[in-house]
This record gives sequence, C-alpha cells and structure tokens, in this order.
Amino acid sequence: MLRLFAICVFCGTTLSLWAQLEVVPVLKETRAAKTNARTHDLTPLSLPFWDDFARVYDVVDPALWEDGTSVWVNSGMGINPPSYNVVTFDGLNAQGQPYNVNDILAKGFADKLVSAPIRMNEVAPAERTAVAITFFYQFKGNGEAPDAGDALSLHFKNSTGQWIQVWSIENNGTLPPDRFIRITLPILNATHDFFHDTFQFRFQNFARLSGPYDTWHLDYIYINNGKAQTTPVYPLFPDRSITSSPTALFAPYFAIPIRHFFFNPVAAYSQPAFQVTSLRTDQVAPAGQPLSYSTHAQLITYQNEVPASTQLTLENNTGVSAAVPFGEFPAIAIQTLPDAAGMNTAADSIFINLKISIDSGDDIAKPLPQSDYDPVVFNPSRFRSNDTVQVRYALADYYAYDDGKAEYGAGLRKPGAQVAYRFDMLTDAADTLVAVDLYFPRFGDESSQAIQLQVLRNLSASTSDILHIGTIPVQRNSNNVFWRVTLDQPVTVRNFFYIGWRQITDALIAVGLDKNNVVPGKIFTNLNGTWEADNLAGSLMIRPVFGRGNGDVVSGLPEKAAVEIFPNPSLGVFVVKGLTNLLLTDLAGRAMGIQTELFDDHARVTVVNPVSGIYLLKGFCNGKPVVQKILIR
Repeated sequence: MLRLFAICVFCGTTLSLWAQLEVVPVLKETRAAKTNARTHDLTPLSLPFWDDFARVYDVVDPALWEDGTSVWVNSGMGINPPSYNVVTFDGLNAQGQPYNVNDILAKGFADKLVSAPIRMNEVAPAERTAVAITFFYQFKGNGEAPDAGDALSLHFKNSTGQWIQVWSIENNGTLPPDRFIRITLPILNATHDFFHDTFQFRFQNFARLSGPYDTWHLDYIYINNGKAQTTPVYPLFPDRSITSSPTALFAPYFAIPIRHFFFNPVAAYSQPAFQVTSLRTDQVAPAGQPLSYSTHAQLITYQNEVPASTQLTLENNTGVSAAVPFGEFPAIAIQTLPDAAGMNTAADSIFINLKISIDSGDDIAKPLPQSDYDPVVFNPSRFRSNDTVQVRYALADYYAYDDGKAEYGAGLRKPGAQVAYRFDMLTDAADTLVAVDLYFPRFGDESSQAIQLQVLRNLSASTSDILHIGTIPVQRNSNNVFWRVTLDQPVTVRNFFYIGWRQITDALIAVGLDKNNVVPGKIFTNLNGTWEADNLAGSLMIRPVFGRGNGDVVSGLPEKAAVEIFPNPSLGVFVVKGLTNLLLTDLAGRAMGIQTELFDDHARVTVVNPVSGIYLLKGFCNGKPVVQKILIR
C-alpha cells in the first residue's frame, strides 16, 4: 500500500523566511505498513520493549506497532538524534491527505503511533515500581515549527480499555529546535491499573490539520522489565549508536561523471564522515567507551549494459582514538577508500555501496572488559540495529549534490525570477552537457505549468553567457523520481557552469530539496535584475548529465526493456514497464488523477475515478518522451 504525503493548498505558508527561495512541504510516496487488520491480532509482547526505528525506513515495524501508518520514519528530519532514523509527526492522515482539506487553520489531534499489546502482568509486583518508559523527542528539527499551543502527548491504556494521558509537551516558545530531549516516566500509577496483559501506549500530536506542518520527532523508545541491574543501572543504556548517514564521497558531490573521476581520482575523493553518540548518560566527556568500526564496499560496474559486482573490505576494526561520550556527536572520517587503480576505467558507470559498522560491545554480556550489557535486564534487545548504516555513491554520467531523498521542495513564484545552481567540474577538460535531471515534487498545485530551463556560463546580463534556454513543461513526480530533459543541442562546458530556470508565471515552481546536505555558495537567485547568493540550507535536486557531442548519453544505468502496458484495455488499474515520470491525460490534454505504486521493475497505476474512454499515457523511456494510448472500459 502506498502512503501518500499530500500537501494542502495553503501555499502561502513556507518554511524559510530568509532565503529567496521558498521552501514548501511536498507529497511523498512511500510504502506504508499493512493495514490495521493485520496488526490487530498481534501476539502481546513481553518486556523489555525497544525501538529506535533504525531497522526500517518510511514506516514503523509492524511487529512492534499496531498503528503507525500516519507517521513517517526518516533519516533527514531530526537533528542529532540519539540513533539513526526518527519518526515524524505532522498533519497528514494514514492516506497521506490533510486531516482537514476545507479549513487551513483547523487544529486537532493528528498522527498517532500505537504500540502492540504488551504483557505488563508478567512483571512481578515487587519489580513494578522500577518499570518506566524512556523516549527522546525533538521540536521542529529540520521541519516546520509547531505553532504555540501545539503539543505531543503520551497515553497509556488501563485495564478497562481507557486511554489515560500521562505526559504532554507544548510549544511554549522555549523548546530547542535542534536538540532531542530525554524523558523517563514511571508506569506504576496509584489510580490506574497499567499492569495488565494487553497494555498499550500511544503517542499523538495536536497540530494544524491542513498538511505536513507542525513537526515533532520521536526516537529511541524503551520500556524496561523492572529487573535489577548492577552498575551501571537503568536507564543507562549500554548502547553506542550511529546517528547520521555518511557525508559525500566526492565532497560536495554524492555522484560525479565517471570520466571526470578518472581525470584525477585522488583529487576527486574526499573522506566521508559519520556521527556517533553514546546512550550511557554516565559516559560523559572526556570519558566514554571506545569503539572500533569496519567499512565494506560493493562496487557494481556496468560496461555495455552488463553488470559486475565486486566486494571490498576497506577497513576492519580500526580503533577510534577518542572515546564516545554521552550527549556529544563526534564525526568519524573514513580513512580507507576504494582503490581507483582496481576499477575498470572503460566502465560506463560504477556504483559504490558503502557499508559502515561500529563495534562497541553493545550486546556483549558482562563481565568482559569494556562490556556493560546485562542479559537479564536487556534481553532480547540487542542494541545493534543502529550500529550499521549504508549509502550509495555514483560514478555515472551526472553531478549530484543531493543524496536522492527530498525532505521538502524549494522554488520561486515571481514571473521573470530566476534561480541558478553552480556546478564546479572535477576536470580541467571541456565536456558535453546533453541533458538535465530534475525532480519536481508534487505539493498540491497540479496545474499545467512551464519554465524556461537555462544553462549559463556566468551570472551576468550578457546573452553570450546563456548556453541554453528552452521552455519545458513541469513534469511533477513523487517518490524522488527524476525527470530527464534532453537538450535540443548539446552544450560544451568547462571548469564551472550554472543550471537553473526562469519563471514564466506566478505559480510556485519547486524542485526537491535535500535538507541533509548543505552546499553553501552554490545557489543563486535573481528576483529584480541582480544575482544574489541564496542562503537556503540544503541542496536542490537538479543534476547535469554529460554525454557524447551528438546528444547521446553514454554512461549511467543500462537501458530498460521495451515499454509494456497490461492489461490494456483495463478497468482503470494497469501495470507499466519501461516508463518513468508517468502522466495520464485525456485526448484534449487535460491531466487525469492517478496513483502510482512503484516496484523494482514496474509501476502499478490506478486511475482515480475512471471513466470509459481513450487516454494518453505519457512518460520517458531512457530519457526520451513516449506516448501510449490507454483504453479504459
């Protein structure tokens, strides 16, 4: 099932007040957990309960949560979380639609996260006073600040089935937007019986109901089992965790053209860094538990569309000189990178899947040296899911500042306004620009729009600095899918250049914004005839594509199979292979509502409110526009 993060039409609300580019929430298409029908019959769990959300992405673990389809598990919205990935609460329901589409100012209870039943009655009466729930929350983070009075609350279900609010935090103007706050609450209550065999807890936010605004982030939820522990005592978790994805391998780029890389591999490489922290509150600086880490890489090489895979061990048990203290987030730079001398210089593309694992003895039982894991207290929680992180880098045919995931969108709305994105080439040789990849996310405005795509040599008023200009329709998409626009004439560039566009109308045209990776000094806007640096925090999802002088793109992923659509005719649900950036129109060119479910090698399209007739399905196959007739009966 798809979880569609829709956006209300309240386009006047933006998330950046000081950048020239407006930042807006966007529709995100994700794979939601199975419906509640599956989780209602979950077998009640035994304590301890632990989830740091590092095991999954987009959705919560259905084995631990009875209801969590409306929240969003992600790696980009929290700032310095206690563990990799957080769960975000906003104003969208389980179907990804605003809870209230009629009143943009309406407020009420919105997202909720409901645990699976827990057998609290298994806790011995003498140990119940020691049972508590611990969690971390953050206000705003990389999202939109909750309004005054907006709240995040926690509820327990008592033995009579009533939900009892036990904790709440409101935006009172004093909450830090960049720090996770730890909360520990006892579960024993003199008024309510919570130690029964179907106990549950629930987090819920009170927010504006018109879209993905008023964001709260939650991480690292733990309920202990009440067992006594020798030093250190609960809740000093024996856990050292990775808290961020690695930075760019070709800083500031996550992807570069393969020919540019081999021009000077040593200069192209940078050392990716990842952050770690300790959950042991007694491990304060300068003390802390030392850790080691290992790195492995999988190189997937394409040559003449034939893939080959190579596994590399880069570093193994490399000691970190500084111990990891609680409350701090030191960055560890990777020392050993894939050897370019062993790579195929004739390859069309090489994708580097980097895997990083830390080893700090989080699940090694006492009394071994440097170990603090007590199986009686923590078993079966192993505290290892947050010890591994993976990232993909690309040597292909394009430059990319972004990591491929958009948290928001950024754009302009003034006719004549321009945006330019600077790219510095990692080669002294000239090369041929043949296309541009753009991600235009859906965020509410589905009207047909167009922009003037521009390639600039310099930011000036001289027409001689315009290398390319052409009007293109805006192809909105979801799920971080790029749209490749092939230039009608290849453009030769050297050293640096700019990709951007000029607004034609006053409609807000937004491209994807990766909030995780900031590229200072690369984004420029021109609103009134003068180019100015834009201090937008993030990277725009625009990628220049290089190829042969005749316009052919020669590196990158292999071509897909021929286009297939079946069944056709259909009743309004059909499968599409070989096409991306799908748009369905009637014969008059009017866009029809569709929902697209993406799989590895195909997409399933569902027409919203299908009506019998002939329609045109438009898309791109290997960067080339394709139109197919669709018959709905």
